[in-house]
Amino acid sequence: MKKLLRATGLVAGGAAGLILALAGCRAPGLGKVLETPFPVIDQAGNAREYRLFLPDVKRGRLPLLVYFHGVISPCFKTIPSLKSYTGSPVEETGLIPFCRSHGIALLVPRAKYEYTHRGCTSVGWMIAKEIDGVEKIIDTVAARFNIDGRRIYLAGISAGAVFSHFLANRRPRFYSAIVSHSQAYVSLELEVLKPAEKGPQFGIVFCYTRGDIKQLVRFCIDSERVYRGEGYRTVLLPDLPPKRHAWSSQNNKRFWKLLLRLGQTE
Repeated sequence: MKKLLRATGLVAGGAAGLILALAGCRAPGLGKVLETPFPVIDQAGNAREYRLFLPDVKRGRLPLLVYFHGVISPCFKTIPSLKSYTGSPVEETGLIPFCRSHGIALLVPRAKYEYTHRGCTSVGWMIAKEIDGVEKIIDTVAARFNIDGRRIYLAGISAGAVFSHFLANRRPRFYSAIVSHSQAYVSLELEVLKPAEKGPQFGIVFCYTRGDIKQLVRFCIDSERVYRGEGYRTVLLPDLPPKRHAWSSQNNKRFWKLLLRLGQTE
């Protein structure tokens, strides 16, 4: 379980970055999937990759949703307790068509590091190593594209939700709200953490499924109570479909309405 909290995986495609004709210009790329349209180098000197899905919206500044899924490994299919766990890659979430149809830019960073979980080589978000690179990806996209800086949202499932909390608490006034699906703000020692600053800051939608892992459900319940006690705007959505540890794609519209309602705009 501790290793699950150390990293979350993300399948984001391995294509080389899109070469733009004019370096530094704002390329709209409306209605397209862009593969690393601008280079990003993290503090360790690593080139970072990401995908950006842009809706066909020609006017106005776009809200930005950044998505992180859980630990992923083909080897999990050989483990009875994990054989149905895919990590909820973005293709399974329904977020790509949802964001396109609702005028939302969707950013999917690609994890850089591998680790071993239950004897399986896994791709995941190692918080200490990944957080600088991911912040630079988000900042690059926000600066280079027509993004509304007051409407930047995070969403993650399982350890991706943990990573979203760590991102949000490093810059509590930067993000408007987050979806914390099937996990919460917990330490590597499995302790529920208090937010870095008193609220209200970013809003939080906590949720879990009917067939979710009991310990992760408890983290969601306890973390929601802690954030609320610190003055944050929160919502807890229990027992969503499906009946397993997976993203609740049927609720994307509901998630988005709550992000807009709970989010900070200043």
